[in-house]
Amino acid sequence: MSWNSRRSVLRSALGVGGAAVAATTISAGDAVAAPADAGWVNVKDHGAKGDGTTDDTAALQAALDACQPGNIAVLPAGVYRTSAPLRIGPYVTLQGSHAGGESQPGDQNPVVGIRPLPSFKGNAVVEVLDQQLGGYSLKANAQRIFSLSIDGSDLPRTGAEIDGIRATGQIQHMQLRDVHVRAVTGIGVNTWYNFNATGGPQAPFCLHYDRVSVLWTGSHGIVLNNSTDSDFHDVYVLGVGGCGWWMSGAGNSSFTSCRAEWSKLHGFDIESVPGVIKMVACSTDRNGWHGMYVHATDTTGVLLLSATQLTRDGKNGGSGGGGYAGLGVASSQCKVMADGLVVLTGKDDDGTGVASPQYGVKADNSAYVVVNSGHLQGVTSPWQSGSGNTKFVKGTLVGTG
Repeated sequence: MSWNSRRSVLRSALGVGGAAVAATTISAGDAVAAPADAGWVNVKDHGAKGDGTTDDTAALQAALDACQPGNIAVLPAGVYRTSAPLRIGPYVTLQGSHAGGESQPGDQNPVVGIRPLPSFKGNAVVEVLDQQLGGYSLKANAQRIFSLSIDGSDLPRTGAEIDGIRATGQIQHMQLRDVHVRAVTGIGVNTWYNFNATGGPQAPFCLHYDRVSVLWTGSHGIVLNNSTDSDFHDVYVLGVGGCGWWMSGAGNSSFTSCRAEWSKLHGFDIESVPGVIKMVACSTDRNGWHGMYVHATDTTGVLLLSATQLTRDGKNGGSGGGGYAGLGVASSQCKVMADGLVVLTGKDDDGTGVASPQYGVKADNSAYVVVNSGHLQGVTSPWQSGSGNTKFVKGTLVGTG
């Protein structure tokens, strides 16, 4: 589907096309409410100030609670301070005015969005709960967050870890579009289990993330627990304190143009591969450990890498070495297959520091690693076979050096 077609579908779904809602009603920083039949609930009608000082938690939650299924709680331009998690019910959308983009520590904070107060208490700035945990009459389905920045810059660095967005339990079709999470002390976007769910532990699945950025978090950037049958497009993680992506059980999912850069640990840490995971035009750069690290014990799983670029990973605290690779596979039983794989060595952006990674592709005690085509570099070696590999094949269309 083309972007124009997708935009038309979105506008139709939000009631913009036929409801004659003025653009200023949606995006300007005033308190004018949209017509009731448009399904928009303006948070300022519930007392939110958005002035960067007032604690707007109660007003924002009141607006969300006022939403019927299919409604949108709208945050006009402003900075909304919160002291407790905001909860989004089934078939409800939380929509800001604009999301942020790449920035460096110390840069100006986003000028619109949600900025939790230093006194914030709770697991996450925004929570999405399943039917059981949320006490809803409907199954938790299709909660959406659009055009929103979450800025955790004021959270105490020595306090509890607080996630940006956390979804817990059996939640289906959660959507994030044009969302920016910055400087929270925990995980940027987290999925987690309801361990007390009927029939056994349940986690979110059928997720849809589009143009999401996660920067400078205290822990991992994106965590996917059992998030099967999902689609992720243009999801960018930069400078986080853990892995860029930590994935366990995201089988039968697609990742296109997703990135992990300057993570303290692995760029992508792939713990399990149930079913098939497809990664197309994904990339890494200057992560501390492996660019992609696969250690999945699923014997029937398949990880497909296409046009993947892994650059300067294995930074290892600036020292290089450490046995790290662009693509590292260890004690893995799933099939890892790559076409058009490019692994490049390099130093820091200014040309200083130690070149990395030590290896282009490295495998140990793994069942099936096949690179059909591409170009591989490694400071020590572009291709490193450890012990115990059953099938570790470098195709004739793979260049090295």
